[in-house]
Amino acid sequence: MIYSSNADIVAFLKGLTQSLHPYALANEVHLSFSSGMKKQMVQYQPFLLSQSLVQLICNMINLLPPKSKIKVRINYGADNQNLTVEIENTSINLILVNEIAAQSIYSFIGNPLSHGTIYRLVLQLQHMASVPIQTTNTSTNNLPQFYREIQKRLHSHFNQADKLIATLEQNQPHEAAFMQKINTLIKVNLEDENFDSDALCKAMHMSRTQLFRRLKSLIRQAPAIYIKTIRLQKAKEMLETTDFTVSEIAYKTGFQTISHFSKIYKKQYGIVPSVFRQSKKPATNE
Repeated sequence: MIYSSNADIVAFLKGLTQSLHPYALANEVHLSFSSGMKKQMVQYQPFLLSQSLVQLICNMINLLPPKSKIKVRINYGADNQNLTVEIENTSINLILVNEIAAQSIYSFIGNPLSHGTIYRLVLQLQHMASVPIQTTNTSTNNLPQFYREIQKRLHSHFNQADKLIATLEQNQPHEAAFMQKINTLIKVNLEDENFDSDALCKAMHMSRTQLFRRLKSLIRQAPAIYIKTIRLQKAKEMLETTDFTVSEIAYKTGFQTISHFSKIYKKQYGIVPSVFRQSKKPATNE
């Protein structure tokens, strides 16, 4: 059974943030806490709130490149009738990353920033005791971390990049975290045709030689080839699970021209994307 508690929310958030400092430090991410108040008693459910906070912050730490910052804040709302808890990160926009936060009565709402993301949770200062207690877990908690099913409208299979991370998590968790950062940077810059191996090196604060050697040891691919592979995997997923045109998909995955996209897609998968799109149309009429 999950109980609610009338306790100091500031001390709770500060202690939780401090407990995650060693993990953030190990991943070269700066984690900080600030508050617009010294103490504030609130009726809340520590287990569910900590579950949502820890999952959100830890996933941020896992996904962000080195030298990034995560700021945890709590302040009064404009009318002083509620509190706003904010988790802000620098470097990249994480909105496109699915299931970054646990879903419960304490669900953070994310919004993109110019160079990052901010997640907000509003806590009412009054009537907190009337919030219903939930004891069920969401199904996403039972899935391997970072493991995401992609084909929802046809048949199910898993993204190769996520398969690799799931495998690495079993034996090489540090390398799994490294690959997750690489994948996230590529995915959030997918539409940018200029995001290449040099841009990836800069974002990861690594030299070309360092990144090349590390990726080669893990996936036996050079950074430029791996970026193209991720672009093609996303394009394949979009062809199979959306109604975007081939042209729209080409631009959404960072290919400069449709002809170039079609050429390398056929080389990778043995079929041009337009044929796949045409073969998909009858299925929508069944």
